Amino acid sequence: MIHNQMDDSQYRMREQIFNPNQRQQLEDKRRIKEQLLQLQKDNVSPSQIYRRQVKINADDDLLDLHDSFYHTTKSLLVLFQIMGVMPIMRSPKGVGMPRTTFNWCSKVFMWAYFIYACETVVVVLVAKERIHKFISNSDKRFDEIIYNIIFMSILVPHFLLPMASWRHGSEVAKFKNMWTDYQYKYLVITGKPIVFPKLYPITWALCIVSWSLSIVIILSQYYLQSDFQFSHTFAYYHIIAMLNGFCSLWFVNCTAFGTASKAFSNELSNILATDHPADKLTEYRHLWVDLSHMMQQLGKAYSNMYGIYCLVIFFTTIIATYGALSEIIEHGATYKEVGLFVIVFYCMSLLFIICNEAHHASKRVGLKFQERLLDVNLTAVDKATQKEVEMFLVAINKNPPTMNLDGYANINRGLITSNLSFMATYLVVLMQFKLTLLRQSAKKALFTALTANMTQNRTT
Repeated sequence: MIHNQMDDSQYRMREQIFNPNQRQQLEDKRRIKEQLLQLQKDNVSPSQIYRRQVKINADDDLLDLHDSFYHTTKSLLVLFQIMGVMPIMRSPKGVGMPRTTFNWCSKVFMWAYFIYACETVVVVLVAKERIHKFISNSDKRFDEIIYNIIFMSILVPHFLLPMASWRHGSEVAKFKNMWTDYQYKYLVITGKPIVFPKLYPITWALCIVSWSLSIVIILSQYYLQSDFQFSHTFAYYHIIAMLNGFCSLWFVNCTAFGTASKAFSNELSNILATDHPADKLTEYRHLWVDLSHMMQQLGKAYSNMYGIYCLVIFFTTIIATYGALSEIIEHGATYKEVGLFVIVFYCMSLLFIICNEAHHASKRVGLKFQERLLDVNLTAVDKATQKEVEMFLVAINKNPPTMNLDGYANINRGLITSNLSFMATYLVVLMQFKLTLLRQSAKKALFTALTANMTQNRTT
């Protein structure tokens, strides 16, 4: 006891003599010495000071019990399995495999092959009829060409599904397993499970809304478009439902990230209110980095699907807007234009939901934690806590929680404004082309009328 007091007094005397950098170095050495002494008591290698525990050995029963994300979003996963959109499956406990797996020869994948083949037959027959009708139609006006392209472009996502969705099935399974492991780590570190109280009814509602909205939109086109046959509607139901399902999936994942980050932020506030929270902050920093990596994995797992998703929305919105405005300028407003505006509103709503939810999720996980850490009064805490807070802020800066489509584009509100600017540019060009065609047709009509009038005058 007396020896420890003498060491402390000598430490304080040396601290008063040294400059700030030397005092910081002395503090770091003292902290490492204390950690080494603690590790010697625990019979652990000193190299463990610098290592992060990569994997926590989890009990299968506890892992399933506290996998709240899987249990609350299971209905959407089952819907995707039935539709053949994303044939991943949950592996049984105790088989030495990850909880979520992807296999090209699994039972759910065999069902996906079958349902996709059936849907392809219907889509090809409808596409063939539309192409034949377009080729045989005597009206070759530019507006009619644009109008036919709209409904052909909506069929494109079906043919791109294997390349865009199935090919990244292993990345999707990895993302699901990251959620499973993260929830168990969160339970071990904080002592509390992550709960998603509102996500279960939301997921069920979105499953129903996805198909209901698909039926409503396609039937509205059947009643509003004069040449849209009822038999053609069966080629579009599953495609629109698939687009709605992916939008619902994005909404559910972003909502889950927001709920998890809110609970995590509350736990962080509680830890910062305790004395000497440095050791716990280290674990929380690692836990936050895992959360950020999950957000990055979400964009990587669905990069192709949402990339094509955005391109189809972009292309269809431009063509439908031009078709509606062109018809209004030339013939006035009709039910046909109302149907085109329904498509425009639907596409832009999907784009807004995806970008807006990604913006909110990134803000909750990144900016909110930065604000909470910056509010810490560093003068009122010990130096070890000060250093951990600084390292936490550096970790947030070096691992930004952004949703990136595998390097192609960041999903945020900026994507909405950039898409709108591009759409406006292309619409201006198309409308200029349309006005040029109208002037040419007007000149031709005037020349024809003058010629007929002169011919009539000569005969009389």
